[in-house]
Amino acid sequence: MSGRRFSTSLNELIEQSNLTKTQLAERAGISRASLYNLLSGDVAESKLSTLIRLSSALGVHPLDIIHPYFHKSMRGRLATTHQAGTAFIEDVTYPDYSSVMPHQTFVKTWAVMNTGKVPWENLFLVCQDAPVEVGGMAMGLQPDQPRIAIPKTVPGEKILLSVTLTAPGLPCTVKSEWKATDANGKLCFPGKLPLYCIVKVCSL
Repeated sequence: MSGRRFSTSLNELIEQSNLTKTQLAERAGISRASLYNLLSGDVAESKLSTLIRLSSALGVHPLDIIHPYFHKSMRGRLATTHQAGTAFIEDVTYPDYSSVMPHQTFVKTWAVMNTGKVPWENLFLVCQDAPVEVGGMAMGLQPDQPRIAIPKTVPGEKILLSVTLTAPGLPCTVKSEWKATDANGKLCFPGKLPLYCIVKVCSL
């Protein structure tokens, strides 16, 4: 984990917003001292609500701010696949921007199809989001398990894949991404977009 990477990413987002640091602090409702602490890479003790307000002022998703600090890249770990293929069919539950309550646990289900010429065997659907805690509170959608087994699927067969997720405790928009890997953790379809769940956490 690198505070320097976090600081660099945050500075880039500020430059893209065309806001001065003073304007950003005012829009986010935080002190300039707090902003400069973040710009120095000091995110560990920051409140989740501060990062959410900051992301709103910048017009980005909260995870876009802290992703460079916590994310562990999976680039370079690609499985060798021959004539394998996959296609997303539909969101069976919780379509994009569905509403959930703070701390709500729910099951997200996708329908997918094997569009290749070989069966899927010994594959897994793996969460691509590293667990994050800021100020003692979970940020992002937390899976009950980071990996689920994909059942054997013959070419042309459609299956349902389900994961159990828990929403964070504060109102925000959150996203969780999942990709297929082999038993060694190597990506099976690197050129494909991930399956994802994006929901709005809303309080009454």
